[in-house]
Amino acid sequence: MLGFGREKGLVGLDIGSHSIKAVELNPKKKASENLYEIKKIGYELIPRDTIVEGTIIDSAAVVETIKMIFDENKISNKNVAISISGNSVIIKKISLPSMDTEELAESIIWEAKHNIPYPYEETNVDYAILRPSPYSEEKNLDILLVAAKKDKIANYSNVVYQARKNLEAMEVDVFALQNALEINYSEILNEKTVAIINIGANITNVVIIEKGIPQLFRDLSLGGFFFTENMSKDLNISFDEAEKALKGIPVKNFPSEQLEASLRTNIENLLEEIEKTFSFYEVGEKKEKKIEQIFLSGGLSKLKGFPSVFENKFKTKTEILNPFRKISFEEKKFDAIYFQELAALFGVATGLATRRLEK
Repeated sequence: MLGFGREKGLVGLDIGSHSIKAVELNPKKKASENLYEIKKIGYELIPRDTIVEGTIIDSAAVVETIKMIFDENKISNKNVAISISGNSVIIKKISLPSMDTEELAESIIWEAKHNIPYPYEETNVDYAILRPSPYSEEKNLDILLVAAKKDKIANYSNVVYQARKNLEAMEVDVFALQNALEINYSEILNEKTVAIINIGANITNVVIIEKGIPQLFRDLSLGGFFFTENMSKDLNISFDEAEKALKGIPVKNFPSEQLEASLRTNIENLLEEIEKTFSFYEVGEKKEKKIEQIFLSGGLSKLKGFPSVFENKFKTKTEILNPFRKISFEEKKFDAIYFQELAALFGVATGLATRRLEK
């Protein structure tokens, strides 16, 4: 949405608070279908507190990690697409009467000034005209308004430039996730109302999509670090011990019942916030609407039995989004860990790598 660029291959670079992921794809055209093959892939952890609440604090650490991913995985393509999310990014769906292009541009500026909680001059604004919702009876234009604070954009673009890479596109996390879903689950995305819940280290992204059309977005200030910090305080154990417990690794001399109780409390807090988001969507218009399927992604989605927890709470089919479901790769060429244990972490990076740039 905040993109710029030319027709060329891109490396999808997901700069997360816990790790950085990179994916480069080779497009393989078959009839009307967009198919891809993995060319390069990489994953590196970053030091804790390098990125805090979506803001890069230690840019040198991020720059070195980006360089490391490219060097160690022999990624020669320097053209990258990145994404951002969090409180500095605002996504709103608005409705405007049909009008010509010049009038629309003026109206968008007016709407942005009245819908963004930051001074207009401090933000970059973009928009896209959506296809009408299947539930809509009006003939107005449905528009997706996206705004990001300029300092947030600079914060992330600077580390790319310092790593000597070419920033060809900047996206928003939820749109990258929708790209990944569209490539791998088109038959579901175009027929159902689905929710993608990407549970990262600091932020949980939620997007609800009706038959391929995005309708509602929300970034929650909840994630793996939030769980770990709470468990550390609740149980009076170190952050590292709490992190191990979250991964299912036993903590010595500590009752598993207490660990499970603390984890359950944190999960309930997350589910409560997601339930509010779902409820806001389902009662938002006159016609009754229901989310028919949930896709989970991100590091925390790997918690044992997590899809079942969501199914029990929302009575909705839930599965972990596999960003490589319809993307081929040479098994001998890559470590299987990327497509098994780490697959849930690559939704954003894969979606960025499939991004269609403007000519």
